[in-house]
Amino acid sequence: MDFAPVYPAVFVIGALQCWKFHRTRLLFALVLLVAADRILLHFAYPEAIADGSGQAIVNAVALLLPLNLLVVSLIPERGPLTLRSLLQWVVIIAQPGIIARLLQSDVVPSILAFEFADEMYFSWTTLPQLAVLAFLIAFVVLVARMINDPSEERRAVVWALIAAFLAINAGEGDLVSTTYFAAAGLMLVQTVIDVSYRLAYQDALTKLPTRRGFNEALAQVLGHWTVAMVDVDHFKKFNDLHGHEVGDQVLRMVAAEVGKVSGGGKAFRYGGEEFVVLFANKRVEQCQEHLERLRATIAGRVFTIRSAFRPRRKPDQLKASKKPRKTLKITVSIGAADSVFDERETAEETVKAADKALYQAKEGGRNKVWIRAKSKI
Repeated sequence: MDFAPVYPAVFVIGALQCWKFHRTRLLFALVLLVAADRILLHFAYPEAIADGSGQAIVNAVALLLPLNLLVVSLIPERGPLTLRSLLQWVVIIAQPGIIARLLQSDVVPSILAFEFADEMYFSWTTLPQLAVLAFLIAFVVLVARMINDPSEERRAVVWALIAAFLAINAGEGDLVSTTYFAAAGLMLVQTVIDVSYRLAYQDALTKLPTRRGFNEALAQVLGHWTVAMVDVDHFKKFNDLHGHEVGDQVLRMVAAEVGKVSGGGKAFRYGGEEFVVLFANKRVEQCQEHLERLRATIAGRVFTIRSAFRPRRKPDQLKASKKPRKTLKITVSIGAADSVFDERETAEETVKAADKALYQAKEGGRNKVWIRAKSKI
């Protein structure tokens, strides 16, 4: 099975996406997979060599690939042309030449094929024991990091590591190793697409979908619907008195509650301190109870200002503090409108009507839910 026409396309598409969105770790992982596949195909397998040194090359690739994937997954995310990234490029590019030079000796191939355990425990694989150990260490570390801090990138590298193991272990069997390497590359490319989508459609601070996501959801909704604009009261005062760090904490807290709104509403961050909730197949009267519950829930919460030096983990024993912890009361104003108010009204005009109702709620004393310009809850 020849993946020559497919694999370069996978690499090029993935590399361009990684470069565009500064996904340096995924770019390095793609390069490592391609390098491993090409080295095995052209220098390791019996039909490509005549001197019988192919197994030593396989052993070297099998040992170094998982360790390299582990290292690139642990380095901080930087642009592909930063000094640290350039050093990584040098290390990756220099490895094949260095290993080729070392394999000319008799010592290195012997070390690569060294067995430290009974061979019966490794009868299920064609890889040397050192390589299996390297794959196992990389797998355990990457899975531990994925569990501790889940992300698309970490999951993709774990699956790519598994595919790389299968690729090298397959050798020249019925399932050619390039098949697995191509699958690993596709996983990384898909991850780049997923990350790109998240950057475009998910707000980094609140984790809610962005205004772009709202506009697309609004364009796709069928039948009648209700839109509610939610705005944090006196938000500028929070920023002026307590700083932007506290302002961000307030937005995250409010976003968490707006995201849990009842009644089937879907929440979005509209911009700044403003959120929007879209109720499909509901008239505004059917949403009043859910919006009032949301307003009351936020108003009933006591917001505690976190210290800038607050530890990541809660200590086993809390020390008595000499200073009482600062708390704030947060309220929101909500304005809502539905799509059946006027048949000639466009979706954009309905959103503007909800925004107008929001300002009426603020002018009416804040911490209120206002429906259009007609009635007040």
